[in-house]
Amino acid sequence: MNPAGSNRDDRIAAIEVTLVSIPLPRDFRGSVYHVTAKNCLITRVRTESGAVGEAVNGEGDIAIHRAAAKLLREEMAPALAGLDATRIEQCWARMWQVTHRMGLDRRAAVRAVACIDSALWDLVGKNAGMSLHRLWGGYRSELPVIAIGGQYDDGFKPKDYGREIEELAALGIGGCKFKVGGMSPAEDAKRFRAARKAGGDDFILCADANRGWSKADAIEFGRRVADLGVRWFEEPCHWSNDRRDMAAVRAATGLPIAAGQSEITAEACRDLLMDGAIDICNIDASWGGGPTAWLRIAHTAQCFGAEMAHHGEPVIGSQLLAAVANGTYVETHHPDRDPIFHAMIQGRGTIANGHYTLPTAPGWGVTFDPDFVKHHAVEG
Repeated sequence: MNPAGSNRDDRIAAIEVTLVSIPLPRDFRGSVYHVTAKNCLITRVRTESGAVGEAVNGEGDIAIHRAAAKLLREEMAPALAGLDATRIEQCWARMWQVTHRMGLDRRAAVRAVACIDSALWDLVGKNAGMSLHRLWGGYRSELPVIAIGGQYDDGFKPKDYGREIEELAALGIGGCKFKVGGMSPAEDAKRFRAARKAGGDDFILCADANRGWSKADAIEFGRRVADLGVRWFEEPCHWSNDRRDMAAVRAATGLPIAAGQSEITAEACRDLLMDGAIDICNIDASWGGGPTAWLRIAHTAQCFGAEMAHHGEPVIGSQLLAAVANGTYVETHHPDRDPIFHAMIQGRGTIANGHYTLPTAPGWGVTFDPDFVKHHAVEG
């Protein structure tokens, strides 16, 4: 069946997905998690004309990636067969129906939606001959870049975290989202203070607790570091009452609060804004329904006077953040922590003097090293 108004050449002929997993040199620990491998899904959408849209979406447990790949192949790809790939909202709505089923791992289902949505947007950008940040609004073509760092290491003392900050600065990175929440507020404040001393006053420094603390501990930490120029305090409180607790931390400390990466819907991020819990929304497009959903949130946040961040994934995050007026920083990692961005991605933008200059090629603007992918592809 040819949907009304569809161009036959744009009809979806096939959707393919590849799971990539790379062991990391050490356990990169946060307050409540361990990361020993970097995982991602590469998704390709092929149309009747032979055009291809592709995207890389990653970060997280390999079991969720496998579940997402299974749903993508067995349910979402058949549901999209024959649809016009350029009708993004129509395709997104068709995929989202899968998430309504009871008993489903909705995190995996939403991630599968995001993978296909990302590849569809790449196709649209290539058809238009435009990079996606230009297609979505084109507010800027360069962004400040920060690294997710300060992960816990049992052998590290505060001065060792200071050396990590110095290494990031030497790589041209202008800031760090520093992990806290895994020790007492006093101990983590010492680590954070060492990071500030090493980075200097102009180095962007955020604190990220990954929901590791109680409200009281989060407030104590916030007060201990109030003189250190904290750009934002991310996910300070335990998950079970985090919306109200974050609002309380925001009021008690005066620090800007960031959250959203643990949410998987635009509606949940809307509620964070409605309840006055956050100043910055950092939902991950790959965890939250794709670029289509992320852009809905970004424009909603702008109506609340809130900023947007993006949890990691610099290929996708940079294009989204550069598109909108309320975007903040591209987030990357040290090369040891993210071999996807620093080794697999070809044609990515440049990092220098604390800024990331986006690629100008159409779509996401990047390709993937085929030998790297072949070497690290796993059953998914």
